[in-house]
Amino acid sequence: MKLTNEQFTEVAFIFEKENGNTHSDFEKGIIAESKFKNFESSELEQIIVNGLNSGIYKNEDERVSGYWALSKICNQNLIAEYKKWLRKELENENGIAVFQILIGLDRLDEPAFNKNRSGRGADEMELNFRDAKQYLINKNSAQQRV
Repeated sequence: MKLTNEQFTEVAFIFEKENGNTHSDFEKGIIAESKFKNFESSELEQIIVNGLNSGIYKNEDERVSGYWALSKICNQNLIAEYKKWLRKELENENGIAVFQILIGLDRLDEPAFNKNRSGRGADEMELNFRDAKQYLINKNSAQQRV
């Protein structure tokens, strides 16, 4: 199943609600009208992961929406997926996707951004690429030591 950007937003709000976040009346309305409101969050998560892994999201903005939605679920099991996606997006120099994956990893308490950075922005592409490369190097080194 391929989700639209609007559906990714619906799913993200559902994930946030499950995590105890409060929503505006507008956001509550989106959740109430969503066809996904009766899905289990694990099922929605798997739909997004499978879609990203299958390559059905050809446009960077679609993948970014998927990475963003998944960042709202706070599932540590997604770290391995995020690392795989980060490697691919970095190889293809997709700056916005790299940034969103770094944000997702950061929300999972992964040290994705350099600790000495004073800010984080999608427009800081060079810094984001540097941090992504360093994160992957650090993670590969840690795995080899195990």
